[in-house]
Amino acid sequence: MLHFTDKTTAGYLVAGIPAAARAVHQVALAAREEDSIDCCIIAVRGGWQPSQWCRSELARLAPGLAIRIVDGDAMVGGDSLVHVAGEELLSAREILNYLKSVGQRSAGWVFPAQAAIAMLKQKGNAIVASTAKPADGIVSRYINRPVSRLLSRLVLRLPGITPNHATFVAAVLGIAMAGFLFFGGITGIYVGAVLFQIASIVDGVDGEIARATFRASRLGAMLDSLTDAATNLAFFAGLSVNLLMQGDKVGASAGFTGLIILSLGMTLIGLRARRSEGPFTFDAVKDHFGTRPTRWKQWLTWLTMRDFYAAAAAVCVLAGIATPMLVVFAAAASIWFLVTVKVLASKPEAERNRDRLN
Repeated sequence: MLHFTDKTTAGYLVAGIPAAARAVHQVALAAREEDSIDCCIIAVRGGWQPSQWCRSELARLAPGLAIRIVDGDAMVGGDSLVHVAGEELLSAREILNYLKSVGQRSAGWVFPAQAAIAMLKQKGNAIVASTAKPADGIVSRYINRPVSRLLSRLVLRLPGITPNHATFVAAVLGIAMAGFLFFGGITGIYVGAVLFQIASIVDGVDGEIARATFRASRLGAMLDSLTDAATNLAFFAGLSVNLLMQGDKVGASAGFTGLIILSLGMTLIGLRARRSEGPFTFDAVKDHFGTRPTRWKQWLTWLTMRDFYAAAAAVCVLAGIATPMLVVFAAAASIWFLVTVKVLASKPEAERNRDRLN
């Protein structure tokens, strides 16, 4: 039985999920390993009538688990029940260990309201903080991720928020960026560069929301990757067109050259990703280098990740050195393309392992 102080704490959004639904989710995970868990009772002092959205979250996060919602003041616990404070948000492993050790909690089920809210806020912040990825680049780790996590904490206070909302915002930023670059003249270059960096930051929000709310999916990963790819290509295309209209043929030529090479490489990676069984991403080279990491591979990966070149491009454009940046971009894209072809031509690690076994 999960005991909540009142309806406020039971429905309190913890990283985008009502506390009761997040707690029940862990009970459902524990039930997969423990046959004795066949029901979860949510006891709320003063009673609780969850919204339809809260009920849908309970059903999504605990499919197949019988759930009862009762008034905690009127409920009398039986000896067969295990009682825990819902606001503690125990993990499935903690619940299983608790079942094996003491079996039943006899007191201290309910926290004072103020302490319960403070606990849930702290846990929500910790959940969002844990959504960072170990493979983050250097710019993402120290600049983008702190900002995106702040944005995620803010938007996760909104009931019903999903990763698709963040992906949509990133797409809108990409469209606005392209509009300024193609039609904004000289001023558009600077605005477009800033929007490119902002889109790179917002790009992290959808993944953070997905991991915090247990909504990660192959389709979501594909939409995120396609949005990123379209934004990247639109930036270099728009910047090259803008420079061409200003008469900078060197910068435009370098930009178009790099754009064509980048497009070819991403097409090859996309075709490989589409055939694979994993999430649809454009991280084939990064994933390949990650299997046998070395210092130079790590730095090469960081320098070719979107977080780095979006920030570097924005700084170079704002500093007035867009043309040299595009020349470097074309050279880097050529090297990246050759490495990509080499990586894609080799067998994936899993396939090589199967060959060794056979």
